[in-house]
Amino acid sequence: MKVLTNIQDFPVLSYPIISVGRFDGVHKGHQNILKKMNDIALEKGGQKVVVTFDPGPEEVLFEKNKDEIKLLSTLEEKIDLLEKFGVDYLIIIPFSLAFSHTTSFDFVRTILVKQLHIKEFVMGYDNKYGYDRSGDFRLMNKLAETYHFRVTEVAMEDVRKFNVSSVRIRKFLNEGNIAAANKFLGYPYQMSGKVVKGNQIGRTLGFPTANIDVKEKYKHKLIPAGVYMVEVLVKNKKFFGMANIGYRPTIQMQKHELTAEVHIFNFNQDIYDNIITILFIDKIREEQKFDSVKVLKEQLAEDKRSCLSAIENLN
Repeated sequence: MKVLTNIQDFPVLSYPIISVGRFDGVHKGHQNILKKMNDIALEKGGQKVVVTFDPGPEEVLFEKNKDEIKLLSTLEEKIDLLEKFGVDYLIIIPFSLAFSHTTSFDFVRTILVKQLHIKEFVMGYDNKYGYDRSGDFRLMNKLAETYHFRVTEVAMEDVRKFNVSSVRIRKFLNEGNIAAANKFLGYPYQMSGKVVKGNQIGRTLGFPTANIDVKEKYKHKLIPAGVYMVEVLVKNKKFFGMANIGYRPTIQMQKHELTAEVHIFNFNQDIYDNIITILFIDKIREEQKFDSVKVLKEQLAEDKRSCLSAIENLN
């Protein structure tokens, strides 16, 4: 997949099939759109092109609350997922206040037609575009007649099977319903990062952890604090473990910043500076402040027993 951050670099293609959207999480609804694009590409010998935005509209139009905006995927994760699902070209348009005033007519005429030379547009039944989200399927059909391209609408039952949406997945994650969130995503909710040196407190408690740096990378990703049963991908191998996402309120620290640490079961390797991926399976409990480190240690032992018991039930 070729990733373009300047639309002027987009090459002339024989049959560009385009879809536009935030594609947050690239969940099953998005995957149905991508599948439709793939079907058309196989039939017409075309190229699959996704147009997305970074930063996203939420971060620009609601700037006062931008630190509170939580998404399902980082830009890096979105790129990886779109590549996995067979997209040929990804165009990332910088979203700005000025760009937000682009009318639906100008968006189609200037960007899709004049710059991308669109042959076919694939959209969900509720896809909106242009200033004030005024563009819809009906308008796209009219513009398609004028500018001689085809429009394919992915039906409601295909985009929202079982009411799949990014909003609903976020709700599941906030509720700790990881199984439902993963079902709607079509893959395990996850986060990745380089293993860095922590304060070694987990080791003194008998639960050594791999710590990954998440403070900036996951600033806008939805990571509800808590203790989770997880799988960990290390050097292309999977291990079970339990992860703590949060602020470690029991430990005395000058500043409690967001941390992600995972205790990997039956594992004793030096993996500093390695990239690992945490795959979330279930939420064990909320993060909480304990009266002492001793009580914390006892709770961690109970958390591990809960995880191991759940793992046995998986097998």
